[in-house]
Amino acid sequence: MTILLRIIITVVFGLLWWWVYNRVGVGLQYLVILGSVLAVCVCCCKGSSDPGEWNWQRYFACIRRCWLPTVVLMVSLFIIGVLVVFWATGAAPAGAVLVNILLAAIFAPAFVRFICCAYENP
Repeated sequence: MTILLRIIITVVFGLLWWWVYNRVGVGLQYLVILGSVLAVCVCCCKGSSDPGEWNWQRYFACIRRCWLPTVVLMVSLFIIGVLVVFWATGAAPAGAVLVNILLAAIFAPAFVRFICCAYENP
């Protein structure tokens, strides 16, 4: 059952990650990739001192343990996105571009984090 749950979690959040990656467009794909890579680095999966099978309690504990560093990363990515758009265009992002920056900065790291916690060692 553990392997099946990990596969399901990976497929669901992997597809959501793909949707965000394609939704934000070529100009912001760097932000999705950067957020995804840094989400793994922000709070590496840690083993438990209590050996046993994978379970939802451990999965949600992993997500809770990493919420603050992940939120900090999300805010940082949003700032990076705004600065890059401003630097590249000379104007502050507005409308759809701002929405896409928010999507990339928030959901790319979140979805990768959700996948990573599925692989935390019991």
